Amino acid sequence: MTAAPEDPTRTISPVAPPEAVVPAYAAPAYASPAYGAPQPYSAPQPYGGQPYPGYRYDAQWSAPAAPPNNVFAWVAFGLGLGGLMFGLLTSIAAIVFGHLARRQIRERGEQGGAAALTGLIFGYVVTIGLLLVIVAYVLLIVFAIAASTSVSGVGSSL
Repeated sequence: MTAAPEDPTRTISPVAPPEAVVPAYAAPAYASPAYGAPQPYSAPQPYGGQPYPGYRYDAQWSAPAAPPNNVFAWVAFGLGLGGLMFGLLTSIAAIVFGHLARRQIRERGEQGGAAALTGLIFGYVVTIGLLLVIVAYVLLIVFAIAASTSVSGVGSSL
């Protein structure tokens, strides 16, 4: 059996069941505020209402001052990296400035220890690398000259 379709135009009147009747609620009566002359603004008070002892509200906050950077440390860093391009001249200078910077950082408490150490490392690596290349080149020339005289049996006039 099929149920007859309900009429969509039929209105249903909402009626609350007797146990769901809510009693009327009256809003509490509040006293109206007494307005007078406007009060000047003052410093904010903590939750207790009393200011903290020894605390000034007008003091501005600033970050603690960090120690300055050592200039020689950054010079050593730049010269050490420059040694990759310019060779022994800047790498030896990076070693000198790196040691000067590390001494000044220990004495003065400045920042830049990592930059000085990086400049020293690059300076030493580039200097040692280039010296090894120069020694290898000289040995190559010596062995080439020695090999040419032993093959022909006649000394070279070079």
